[in-house]
Amino acid sequence: MNILKELLNVVLWQNNIVFFPNVRLALAIYSLAFLILFLENAIIPAVFLPGDSLLVILGVLVAKGVLNFAITLGILTIAVSLGSWISYLQGKFLENNKILKRWLSLLPNKFYQRANYMIHKHGLSALFIGRFIAFVRTVLPVIAGISGLSSFRFQLFNWISSFLWVFVFIVLGFFLERLEFFHTYYNM
Repeated sequence: MNILKELLNVVLWQNNIVFFPNVRLALAIYSLAFLILFLENAIIPAVFLPGDSLLVILGVLVAKGVLNFAITLGILTIAVSLGSWISYLQGKFLENNKILKRWLSLLPNKFYQRANYMIHKHGLSALFIGRFIAFVRTVLPVIAGISGLSSFRFQLFNWISSFLWVFVFIVLGFFLERLEFFHTYYNM
């Protein structure tokens, strides 16, 4: 419980941290972020997890000097890529499975149709576009697996798009923290 209090203290109140005084706290932040991003990208029921906003918050922590940019970028790219790969494997190996078909039937039909359309119309470039659309980034790898997309091609585009998604949102959080507008409302 103390680790959660320390995490909230760092996020809400510490403005001028130059180094991370508590290694356990850093590991807790990285572990929690890894888990959230992995699950958001790996399993369809976890689609509600806040991937985009989490990355922006981590970018703010990088700007404050709480987290290291390179380590954060590396760990979270791995989490996102592995999550998408698990999702791809669900589609690849469970395409005729009743459980997966039941999950897909529970999804709003328009999201499933949009993701299916993207993968068939745009191919691998859909992975880049879909990575930035909250619900589609979880469903698209499953559909890529179901559609028979080769594992090598999927992995190549998966890792590149994961890196770019994590990079863009961390940098966005980094620059948001530098804005005077942000500090006006952050310090209230």
